Amino acid sequence: MGPKTLLRNFFSRRKTKVPGHRIAWLNQRLHDPNLWHFGRRSVAGGVGLGLFLSFVPIPIQMLLAMPLAVLMRVNLPVTFTAIWATNPITFAPMFIFAFKVGSWITGYESPTDGVPFEATFDGLAATLGDIWYPLIVGCFVCGLSAGAIGNVLVRWLWRLHLVYLRSKRKRSPRRPQQQ
Repeated sequence: MGPKTLLRNFFSRRKTKVPGHRIAWLNQRLHDPNLWHFGRRSVAGGVGLGLFLSFVPIPIQMLLAMPLAVLMRVNLPVTFTAIWATNPITFAPMFIFAFKVGSWITGYESPTDGVPFEATFDGLAATLGDIWYPLIVGCFVCGLSAGAIGNVLVRWLWRLHLVYLRSKRKRSPRRPQQQ
């Protein structure tokens, strides 16, 4: 079973319309075949966009995913699925790594090394006020890197699978046609 068939079976097709006159303009855009097509370019673009958005440090990734997927015309369900790279288990390591990358790029050195973190809203606000710039830079760089690597990796693996299927088809003996 190829990746296209597997993805098509896993995700259902969009058949419903968006209710309400205020967002009815989305009906045309949401029924764009590229948003639901499981081709190599659409899926790879969805993975790339989803991995990029998974590094957005505020929890609005899903809200950003829909208009960006519509604008970029990539597979919407795959984009939503790739965003789940950020989950309660991976959230902290991803953003600590992004902060370290951003600190390295910006040359940031924390003036509060060794000072214990205060687990209150004021403590969190003070810490975020201090580290926001390296965190944003690191998230942007890590998001671009993850998105590009995910896009290229999906295209490469898909191509590798197609080459394998073609070689398998060439190796198999052809049955004589019966008349």
